[in-house]
Amino acid sequence: MLTPIRAAFAVLALLMLNACTPTPELAREQRVEAGYRLLYNDLLVGHALFELAIDNDGNYRIEAFTTPAGEISKIGNHEVLEASHGIIDADGIRPIRYDHSVREEQRMALVNLTFDWQHHALQLANRETTRRVGLLPGTHDRLSYLLAASTLAAAERGTLKIRVASSDATEEGLLEIIGPADIEVPQGSYRAIGVRRATPNKDERRELWFDTDVTPLPLLLIQHNGTTTVEMRLESMISPSPNDLR
Repeated sequence: MLTPIRAAFAVLALLMLNACTPTPELAREQRVEAGYRLLYNDLLVGHALFELAIDNDGNYRIEAFTTPAGEISKIGNHEVLEASHGIIDADGIRPIRYDHSVREEQRMALVNLTFDWQHHALQLANRETTRRVGLLPGTHDRLSYLLAASTLAAAERGTLKIRVASSDATEEGLLEIIGPADIEVPQGSYRAIGVRRATPNKDERRELWFDTDVTPLPLLLIQHNGTTTVEMRLESMISPSPNDLR
């Protein structure tokens, strides 16, 4: 049993440790535009354009625009636009708002997630309904978790428990380092650090590969599920210098 003095020192040490938690190096002014090829079992099915902007206060915004390609583009015009913005600080990556829209022909489906960290509430809304559920620490949207994985890859060690929220449910997961390895994508060859995203679905395996000295966005994403493999491979990248951001 701890004596009162030892207990006080333990509490003080914990407070000092929390106070010294470093802000991720990611939280600096930068902007990146990255284009990806989307493959389904090695068949080209789409293109994705990601834009990431972070200011000196750690405010971030990610936008992703996905369009069909190849044979899929002949079936219909299915476009997906996603946007996430939030804050990066010593508490980690915390999304504030996430918007997801799907346009197919003349139909539009919209979903919005609002993260109220002060009141520990997550609001989920679409065209028909709005509801609030509890917001637990480590909850992300489909884009913000990429930044959490990037931060882990930059450290090159450790694990991180996360939850990824959608309009239907929140999926628990674990990010863990699996690299390094040499990888090749259309943009070039890299010595990358891999991050595995483990989920309750044992048949599903997800990997994200980063070279954070080059870009905080992933170079390669892989999702295996049974006999299918979906990949997102970097094919272009623009990263303006800090002077160009002003």
